[in-house]
Amino acid sequence: MTRSVLVWALILVVAGAVAVALCVVTAPVVSAEAPRDFFDSPFLLPAFLVLAVLAGLAGWFAPQVGLLWGLLAAAPFYVYFASRVVGELRGGGQGLWPVGLLFLVGLTLIPLLAALATSLVARARG
Repeated sequence: MTRSVLVWALILVVAGAVAVALCVVTAPVVSAEAPRDFFDSPFLLPAFLVLAVLAGLAGWFAPQVGLLWGLLAAAPFYVYFASRVVGELRGGGQGLWPVGLLFLVGLTLIPLLAALATSLVARARG
């Protein structure tokens, strides 16, 4: 593995973690007992657009990884989401987590397609 791949992986994971934290902090409080949910944040779509730009840059400068850059950029959202679902299921709740998962998969397509497109162009040029 080259050094640039490791650097881009670290950049994407850190940026994703910062995006999750930003979305959780800026999510409105729904009720006193309900925790904040990043899906309610007004910064959710802009966060994924920024992650798409970073995943696209990673796809350009390290095209051998391809569309996996997009998945890596969204990975912190999945980790946070999974921890919330497990906590909710242990508490006896059912919730709407399947809907949230589908929404998260849809948002993941943004950085995934950006990374795929730029890596394909970079491979064709290089």
